[in-house]
Amino acid sequence: MDTLTNVVGILLIILVFTVLGGREAVKRIKGFVDEISEEQLEAALAESADLRRQVESERQRWREFDNRLVDDRLELERQQELAALLRVDLAKLSESQIDPDELEQQLEERRVRVSELETVIAEKTEQIAQLKARLAESPAEGPDPAAKVVNLPDPRPAPKDAKPVTFICRHGRIMPVETEKLQQAAQQVVFKARARLFKGDRLDCDELAKRFDQTFVGDRNFRLQIRIGGDAKPYLSLEHREDAGVPTEELARTNSRFHRLLNRLNPQLQYIDFRVFSDSFDTYLAARNAAAEAGFAAGWTPYSEAAEYWIPMGENVQTLCLGKEPPKPTPAPPADPDRPPPPSDVVD
Repeated sequence: MDTLTNVVGILLIILVFTVLGGREAVKRIKGFVDEISEEQLEAALAESADLRRQVESERQRWREFDNRLVDDRLELERQQELAALLRVDLAKLSESQIDPDELEQQLEERRVRVSELETVIAEKTEQIAQLKARLAESPAEGPDPAAKVVNLPDPRPAPKDAKPVTFICRHGRIMPVETEKLQQAAQQVVFKARARLFKGDRLDCDELAKRFDQTFVGDRNFRLQIRIGGDAKPYLSLEHREDAGVPTEELARTNSRFHRLLNRLNPQLQYIDFRVFSDSFDTYLAARNAAAEAGFAAGWTPYSEAAEYWIPMGENVQTLCLGKEPPKPTPAPPADPDRPPPPSDVVD
């Protein structure tokens, strides 16, 4: 019993000291709080806001560093791939056995050869100059140098199953006629405006001609214009564009555009159909010689300088023009049984 009394007494003493210690702590805290002024509180709040800004700034820097780290990793991977490719190339170079001495010897041999060729060219140039000087001093003899030698035409059928490739010689130039492409370009204009151009079963050719006047239709060689034929159908007139085609002076060169066109053709399957205007007969002769040297059969049709070259609109446009009527068919004269019919395709 005495022991229990002693324990209870000790606990009461501890409780008294705890209560007294808590009261002292509360008094001290209250006194500390009472000592904080408004200025100190505002300063503390400002410092707290500044610390928050610094923390946010550090977070932003961290995010930037994180993004930069991703970019650096990608760049490192690219550099590693490039290094791998370079190692492969280096391995190939190390495998290839190139003798520098042999390479230098080959270069020296080529230098010597170039020097020899330059000497030969200089000698030939001097000889040509001497011959020109002698020719200028000698009197003119023989036929007129300006005279041209032409072959008389010898009409004969075109090669069997061969198809014509048409070239126009005009204004001192020659240009190919890509008939199908020109017809397709014209037909696109008709089909895009068919609601306005077609009046029932007729085509308003006058309106179509206005559209061709207002908008360029053609290719690099020709501009197309609408013409109405005697059969009341629309036709395409090929208007030569300025500076289009190959000039006469280029036809003597084997690398001219005309020669390159011939190289894409087959003389066994195609022949050349020249349409020659009166101002470009010299052009035709030069082109005809080039075609003959390439093995092509050829024929030609003359045109006056003021004439126009027409092609039909194509199979997709066979409509008659509005307000136009074709002439009534006339009976054909009786055939002469003793006279053979001319060939459909003629070359000379």
